[in-house]
Amino acid sequence: MEAAIQTDLQSEIEAQRRWRLLEKFSGAKRFDRLVENEFRDPEEQQARTDAALQSVIQFAATEVPYYRDLMAATGLRADDIRTVADLPRLPLLDKVTVRHNTQALQPGKLPLTERLHGVMTSSGSTGAPTRIPHTRRSVRMFSVLAQRSYRWFRLDPMGTFAYIRLADQLPRRPGRRYNRDGATLRLDRWRHAGEFFETGRWIGFNVTNPVAAQIDWLANEQPRYLATYSETLEHICLASGDVTPAESIAATMAISEQLTPAMRRRVEQTFGGPVFRPYGLNEIGAVATRCAAGRYHVHTEHCLVEVADEDGQPARPGTRGRILVTALNNPAMPLIRYDTDDLAEAVDGPCPCGRTLPAFGDIQGRYSRIAFLPEGTLTMVGAVRSALEHMPRALARPLRKFQLHQDQANHFVLRLAVASPLDADFARRILTAWREAGADRDWPLEIVEVDDIPLGPGGKFQDFTSDHMPKADEAEPATPARVSP
Repeated sequence: MEAAIQTDLQSEIEAQRRWRLLEKFSGAKRFDRLVENEFRDPEEQQARTDAALQSVIQFAATEVPYYRDLMAATGLRADDIRTVADLPRLPLLDKVTVRHNTQALQPGKLPLTERLHGVMTSSGSTGAPTRIPHTRRSVRMFSVLAQRSYRWFRLDPMGTFAYIRLADQLPRRPGRRYNRDGATLRLDRWRHAGEFFETGRWIGFNVTNPVAAQIDWLANEQPRYLATYSETLEHICLASGDVTPAESIAATMAISEQLTPAMRRRVEQTFGGPVFRPYGLNEIGAVATRCAAGRYHVHTEHCLVEVADEDGQPARPGTRGRILVTALNNPAMPLIRYDTDDLAEAVDGPCPCGRTLPAFGDIQGRYSRIAFLPEGTLTMVGAVRSALEHMPRALARPLRKFQLHQDQANHFVLRLAVASPLDADFARRILTAWREAGADRDWPLEIVEVDDIPLGPGGKFQDFTSDHMPKADEAEPATPARVSP
């Protein structure tokens, strides 16, 4: 389904013209500038990013107690960090540090043109949630950059957009009430992009509704696009027997959780259309969007990204590193070299898609979820996922969800949420794949059929859990605080 598509400035200008600005924004040039920025000369791109970084560093070193103390402790001055290449001279900022320095990371005063707009909270799926105050400009950029992503995906703005998410991540009802299970939220325009453009309808449904109810909802509503968590897309595919629940759906958008290649193949086969992938954080906002060539291009108007090795230095192209993000539009709490806990592949060279925005490769999981796993664990997890992906459809028909758990003694339990009992051949195929993958390991696997599998921390579903993974704050170990001379 996926193909590397070459694009250019003119084709993106034409794509942008298909989006009609609301009358009150009819003279706005912001979105035209976004298009132009996607194809700037790389040296000019870098110069613009460096200038934005210098402004953030100067403000933080002057107005933010945490960074004033950090500069004093390391012997650095704001002028020492002038380019992205200078950033490794600063230590990484992990989530635990942010939570322990909430007040110190906020400035004594905001710039005269800035206003506080609210507090964003991370999902807390790997530990305690992180709370970040944002300015109005920072929040507004999410809507601006959402439209860029939709343009890249070539979505028709007049189609109906459906979201299935946790209730606290959907719009509130009148009276600030959360949407209840079974109810449908309805907006006249798309969230975010509809703030600026004429669009079709937007509808929302709670992910805590049973999967069968989600499938019925899609069949009844017949939306053109569906956005939900990666795991939820997979659950819908399994529960619908790999037959699309709504022929109207032309594309899906996977958000929040990791989308493995196997999951991508299943979703695209079931829905018969592409699955798109933006990357963002509540703590930052929109960070990057995955292009048709498979790279995540960074929204340099809003942030900059490093892919760093264990020493906080740039990871070599082709290797995996930690995603570090520096926010450029949020003086309410400047985050510099913020460790997202996500891992991605470092890349170099021009992108086949034609865009010149800096980029990184596929996201490959979370550091805190794999850093403490015994060697060979991921091989065994991969064997189970592969066996499930290649399971004959007739055998897999009752399967709704799966979750593999590893205990401290490396005993594994594969929980299978099923609508009816599975054929014995299903388990035999899993166990055969398990033995072949772990021929040199004495790691037993037990297969258990259950009615359902509960959601994990933060209301998210995880198809692999392990007692080797630290809990709460320990799930985000302090990152290296080395300072280069």
